[in-house]
Amino acid sequence: MAGVQRTRIDGVPVFTAGGRQRTTAALVFGVGLRDETFATIEVTHLVEHLAMAALPRTHLRCNAVTDVDSTAFFATGRPEAVGAFLEGVCRALADLPTGRLAAEAGVLQAEGCGTGSSTVSALWAARYGLTGPGLTVSAGPGPEHLDEETVRAHAARWFVRGNAAVWCHGPLPEGLRLPLPAGPRPVRHVPVPRPQDGPVWTRTDAPGVGLLLATAAPGDAALAVGVGVLEERVRERARHASGLSYAVDSLTLDLAADRREVAVVVDARTGRDGEVADLLWRTFAQLCADGPTPEEVAHAVAGLEAEHDDEDAAGTELADAAYCAAVGLPFRAAADTLAAWRAVTPAAVTAALRGTEPTAVLAVPDTASWDGPAGVPRRPLCGTLPELPAGTVFRPRLLRRLLDPAARVALVVSDDGLAHTDADGDVHGIPWARVEAVVPTEDGRGVSVVGRDLCGVRVHPDLYGRRAVAAVTGRVPAAVVLPRPRAAEPDTVPAG
Repeated sequence: MAGVQRTRIDGVPVFTAGGRQRTTAALVFGVGLRDETFATIEVTHLVEHLAMAALPRTHLRCNAVTDVDSTAFFATGRPEAVGAFLEGVCRALADLPTGRLAAEAGVLQAEGCGTGSSTVSALWAARYGLTGPGLTVSAGPGPEHLDEETVRAHAARWFVRGNAAVWCHGPLPEGLRLPLPAGPRPVRHVPVPRPQDGPVWTRTDAPGVGLLLATAAPGDAALAVGVGVLEERVRERARHASGLSYAVDSLTLDLAADRREVAVVVDARTGRDGEVADLLWRTFAQLCADGPTPEEVAHAVAGLEAEHDDEDAAGTELADAAYCAAVGLPFRAAADTLAAWRAVTPAAVTAALRGTEPTAVLAVPDTASWDGPAGVPRRPLCGTLPELPAGTVFRPRLLRRLLDPAARVALVVSDDGLAHTDADGDVHGIPWARVEAVVPTEDGRGVSVVGRDLCGVRVHPDLYGRRAVAAVTGRVPAAVVLPRPRAAEPDTVPAG
């Protein structure tokens, strides 16, 4: 990278470039929402809040953000002020002010960032269930369930020198210190996708339509160009030609050096989701069959060239370099990426897109009156069963079932697992080995059982009786039972 220097300060890689009088810098860690469990959703965000809360009040432009796979603390201002900010964050992470745990958990609840209602989250959950990036589909049991031991252990594992990097655009603060706790980069869990031998489609409760593609070659420029062509075609047809949509976006997530997920998301006019989903799928299938034109490939390359001419391109490249260093992924300089795109041919794009077709997941809102693409099977988002299995059956009282359609449900407890029929007649099952968490209800009398495959079953004595609660709590592994929170809040487990 021309003009970019790499050094190390206190064992942390630091990427710097001049060109500015003021300094913008960020401290990046390779940890995010994907590194949590259902029981600990929001713990990374809570660590971030506690570290920021430990800093003195300042007029410096500074903030922090926790994303699906990274956490960053950043600031812009005079070099000495930015340097003091970075050093302060490091010292706070080494000794978190956990006396503020309850207060910052409340701030997170007010912030409301834990709820996972986006189309991309639904796509990730369709692929991985409640693991890895699929966790972003749920708000979890809530930050009030997180105790000091859990928070400190998470910080001690992930917020260490070996899992960090810094980028600095502008003068590097003189005498900068980064006193982070010592420690290597933790081994990151790569979630296992649900078995899939061809494209599938599913219904979700998220707005918008989405398409998820996977590849074992994250550096494949042909696929990147192909996704750009797909976006442009859908934008032209859905927005400009038919007025069905406003925005078409894509998001790339590298779970490992050999695992990339690419999501293409399209919004839709109210009541027209089915048409947009059909258009998105037909456009993708057509590109897989016939490929792009040379003009479409050239247009995609020209778009990347325009990005590289942007005045913030140098800062973007610095941020990319630090991100890759923090998360342990290979970095490709912008000039190398552009050269690879310029070498892409329409035939290479066609082959790359065809290679992702067996991994395709199409997500459609459950309000859409559409039966999916012809020849593509529907795969339920959660773990459904063809019928209730044998076992001990619990039902609400007959009079309640007669008067309340929502009470026309059934619960089965067996040696293999838990199953229930919902009010729509769908049967959901959770094997005991796939129970992710058991969350006490707000009143402490019942539990909500959360399955790794996205099913959630509420077992409460007011619905099924006390014997049903005892039958379930007597079977679930003790390790997955969450204690009652410091201050009970409404349940936030997924329904299904």
